[in-house]
Amino acid sequence: MLYHHLNRRFCQPLAANKVLLRLKAGRQEQQSCQVVYEDGSLQAAPMYLYARTPHYLYYQAEIELSRPWECRYFFRSQVKGKEPCYLLARGDRSGERPFFYRWGAADIFTVPDWIYDAVSYQIFPDRFYNGDPANDPPGTRPWGEDPTRDNFFGGDLEGIRAKIPYLRFLGVNVLWLNPIFASPSNHRYNTSDYLAVDPALGDTTTLVRLTESLHAAGMRLILDGVFNHTGTDFFAFRDVVARGPASPYRDWYYFHGFPVNSGPPANYACWWDIPSLPKLKATNPEVRNYLLQVGTYWLREAGSDGWRLDVPNEIEPTFWQEFRQQVKATNPEAYIVGEIWHDARFWLQAGLFDGVMNYLFRDLVLAYFARRRFPLSTLDFLLGLIRLRYPEAANFALLNLLGSHDTARVITAFQEGLRSLPGHSGSYGEAVTHLRPAIILQLTYPGAPLIYYGDEVGLTGGPDPDCRRTMPWDPGAWDQDLQGLYRRLIALRHQLAPLRRGFFEPLFSDDAAAVYAYARRIGEERVIVVLNTSDAPQTVNLAAGDLAFPDGQTLRDGLGDRYFTVQDSRIALPLAANSGAILHRV
Repeated sequence: MLYHHLNRRFCQPLAANKVLLRLKAGRQEQQSCQVVYEDGSLQAAPMYLYARTPHYLYYQAEIELSRPWECRYFFRSQVKGKEPCYLLARGDRSGERPFFYRWGAADIFTVPDWIYDAVSYQIFPDRFYNGDPANDPPGTRPWGEDPTRDNFFGGDLEGIRAKIPYLRFLGVNVLWLNPIFASPSNHRYNTSDYLAVDPALGDTTTLVRLTESLHAAGMRLILDGVFNHTGTDFFAFRDVVARGPASPYRDWYYFHGFPVNSGPPANYACWWDIPSLPKLKATNPEVRNYLLQVGTYWLREAGSDGWRLDVPNEIEPTFWQEFRQQVKATNPEAYIVGEIWHDARFWLQAGLFDGVMNYLFRDLVLAYFARRRFPLSTLDFLLGLIRLRYPEAANFALLNLLGSHDTARVITAFQEGLRSLPGHSGSYGEAVTHLRPAIILQLTYPGAPLIYYGDEVGLTGGPDPDCRRTMPWDPGAWDQDLQGLYRRLIALRHQLAPLRRGFFEPLFSDDAAAVYAYARRIGEERVIVVLNTSDAPQTVNLAAGDLAFPDGQTLRDGLGDRYFTVQDSRIALPLAANSGAILHRV
């Protein structure tokens, strides 16, 4: 069974003269596929495995053409020892004919080129580092005390700038800051003034200084945009409270009556029925214009590099079309990422965002590595389905996270998951042990890995507000082994281009042994990742079909700093329990 269709799942233009083609085939052993295409003469390109379902395999090839904007092609598939099969398009009267795909510039999904190389780091500003005690808000609590929903610890923008050497030491090169604009709360999702930095964090000059320092260090800055709702201290809301229906801003929100009553319940629409978060009416042209002004203002004034958008699915998509147009017109390389917790096909296929926060990835990682809800083959299948849903360029722009300010810390989530399994205590040490192969997957998977501040040194904590603890700065309190794993993986990602820009190629998943192997590929250059997710050490035998390296080729395991030579088309790879290897050509 072979299947191909002229839609986005199977045909994606990557450039004017480059197209990605996919073929769906029934699962058979020792099967190889090619795409045969016209480019002056007939050319053949190998197809590589891209994703697997229980019954089908998806193969992929990237074709570069001498003539732009169109491609004629057909497919050839062969199982070893059998006659080849061909797939062509059906003709109306002339029988079968090659597929013909034509595209235009508007069909090419592009993302900022730098996001392919990003290792991102999320900072909750009040909890990272206090660089300027002079701007501490009244009642600031001692660093390290337990967080509550209301307390402040004095972290600020100058503190982030002071810790740039640490961020470079870790290896991250993109920062996402939770909201930094004027607000009465520590989380600042209830904005009082979108055009002013919160005084407890600094001012516009402080922000510009931070951005310039980050850029000088080869790093970028993403700001958090909260455009669905404001705080009750926002000028428009205050005016309606004071003047009622006579206010020129009465249609900036969804009021159900006057005078304004915050209740509860409030007599106006608010996010999650929280009266301090009144919902903006983004369909109002005045509101729309104001927010679009904010969207470009900080790109110009502070030189920031993009936006992470809070709950964008609660605002009309037409607003985000305009937002994207104006942001990209201001800075074509600005990155726009939406907070979408579920299937993001609509938001990405419509070209509204470059990427989304990949909570689906987090859900699958926790379900397998922490809870063993399904076997490895199912993890491989479900990850493949996510890749197939989105434009391929968008897959490289997803923020692949394991935790955030809205979830329990990843180590704590692993502790809770392991406690649900027989024979597991859920101790800190056990959680970190089982987390290790998950981190290897995160840092070697397509997309921009996102590290929530402190996860790399073993910070723990339950759901909000406990996940927002202060960053410990005493190295004696750090999990040095865990931090070392993050640093090594980040360094390898920077060193090996296939780990940043290579297509994903699953190799095998062994449910009985709990071993997963895949490659990242640019052309014929491959990096092979092997994960042992079991609680026992074992030796994994990689054969010719997995390696695609000739006899005599020396491979280095970048994680363990070990060397192996391919002999008789195979290598034997010893792996400790809950560990992995990253094999690349020397």
